[in-house]
Amino acid sequence: MKIRRQSQGPLSKGDQIEVKRPNGAYYAATVLRPPSAMQINMVFIEYHAEDGSKCVRGYVDLTHVRPSPPLELNRCFKIGDAVDAYWENGWHQGVVRDLLKDSKYVVGFHGNEGKVEEKSEIHQCNLRLHREWDDGSWVPSMAELANSSNENDDKPRNVKLKIVFRKKQADAEFRKGDEVEITSDEEGFKGSWYNAVIVEYRGNDNYLVEYSTSRKEDGVPLRAEAKAQHIRPCPPELSPVASFCLREVVDARYNDGWWIGVISRVLDGSKYAVYFSLPDEELEFDHLKLRIHQDWKNGKWIIASEENSRRLVMNSNRLLHKMDVNEKGFRVKFPKGTRVEVKSDEPGFEGSWYSAIIVDSLGNDKYLVEYLTLKTEDLGAYLREEAYASYIRPRPQHARCTRRYKLFENVDAWYNDGWWIGQVIKVLTTWKYAVYFQTTNEVMEFEHNDLRLHQEWINGKWIIPSKVRKSRIYKKKTCL
Repeated sequence: MKIRRQSQGPLSKGDQIEVKRPNGAYYAATVLRPPSAMQINMVFIEYHAEDGSKCVRGYVDLTHVRPSPPLELNRCFKIGDAVDAYWENGWHQGVVRDLLKDSKYVVGFHGNEGKVEEKSEIHQCNLRLHREWDDGSWVPSMAELANSSNENDDKPRNVKLKIVFRKKQADAEFRKGDEVEITSDEEGFKGSWYNAVIVEYRGNDNYLVEYSTSRKEDGVPLRAEAKAQHIRPCPPELSPVASFCLREVVDARYNDGWWIGVISRVLDGSKYAVYFSLPDEELEFDHLKLRIHQDWKNGKWIIASEENSRRLVMNSNRLLHKMDVNEKGFRVKFPKGTRVEVKSDEPGFEGSWYSAIIVDSLGNDKYLVEYLTLKTEDLGAYLREEAYASYIRPRPQHARCTRRYKLFENVDAWYNDGWWIGQVIKVLTTWKYAVYFQTTNEVMEFEHNDLRLHQEWINGKWIIPSKVRKSRIYKKKTCL
């Protein structure tokens, strides 16, 4: 399910961006937490302070961030060019005032409050053409810059240029100390990944790695050589999900490694049966031993889509047979006009449920639904979308609670047109509570009437899960 919200930014965890500071300069930053439904216009980032002495973390407004500009190698500048110069750990806007030898320029920086313009010698490798980020694109565009560069190349000039290349390490894809995951082609270990640290690069795409969980008989961490093709970075940490769905592809923690499998049965007590094609077996796991499966493709992490999950399931005839047998007892058909709830998997909205009506059955476990609280971008009609049956459930029964909620009780909170899974962490008054949301790591206050008992739809029936321990709730929050 995809919720169309213009305020939800395209940023993702780990994105490299630039943040504007009060001095007007831009500093390189990393996104630690993208905008969420509860912090729509804010992004949590990490960057170095102006003096470079420490690493700073905090929320900043989206209007103060922008993507890192595309790189332009070996661009030449002329007097009068508006440029950004890198000094004091940030990019400062200035103007080229003079051309020097050895690929250096005199750059003048704008004075504030009537101060005289400050000038400094800047090397070519620390300059870039000044560009503005306007309405989702760079001005001037790359095409305009290319045309400008071609025109300038036709004009003779008596400027001596010295091209400087930054020194790089050997053609190693990973560096010493990098935390990675290692797989193997060895029989019995195919499809599993183990945490390790890069010790050194040995050439010819070979690395010496030290495993984080495997040890030799004397207790010393196990070291071994690994090919680059068997190494990948550790996947980024994603917001935890409240529950996994039938046929969803997951990674299961087993024998000190992560094994790719498919949810074959949803059990009681936040447990799941997971089917593994290598080896051909089914095992039971607690919710905490599972993680969302991600694929490392073309240098990027990609979350396994519903379509990819279904293809993986379809390739296993034995798993399909097991699922068919297990589902016969509780598979639910939703007739037209049935009021249901539909789960979102959009980043920032994971685990939230939205009221809808079944418009039509499309076959292959798909339905057309119309939301009761979400509208199209022009607000002209209620939003309609296709949704898999695994993302749909009936409306919870007897969810309203006439008694007071207890400390650390699981609840659903009505917020931003949907129901969000949380936990009561403080009883403020008789009918008011502070609720913690693990998916966004935030605490908000709610009136009693905006909460309901949290229930999970498992094997065709509603089940109230047991309380989550306090230590699990605060583990993620306190680490920040």
